Amino acid sequence: MAINPMNKLSDKHHNRPPKQVRPLFPDLLATSHAIKRALSPVNARPSFVTKLREELNSNVEATRYAFIQKQRQRDKIRWTALGAGIAVYSVGITVVIIRIVRWWIDRIRK
Repeated sequence: MAINPMNKLSDKHHNRPPKQVRPLFPDLLATSHAIKRALSPVNARPSFVTKLREELNSNVEATRYAFIQKQRQRDKIRWTALGAGIAVYSVGITVVIIRIVRWWIDRIRK
């Protein structure tokens, strides 16, 4: 059996050392601490805080509604697929039972 040279990896892939896997979280945490130290604290205006809170709360309601709608759609698809699977299974079992009964009746008649 001949080996296809196109399936071989080039030499540059064989000599590469394994990648170092470093967790991303410590780097992000260090960056956030550095930014926190560099920036001075800011006191937000009460009107800004109130407006932002209202926007976030309204966004939460819209997001919750969208999530519930998607969940209902997923459930509907899941039950439809389950029903179709049961129907196909039932038809298959019925066909098998009919064939077994016919075979048994033919065997008895002979």
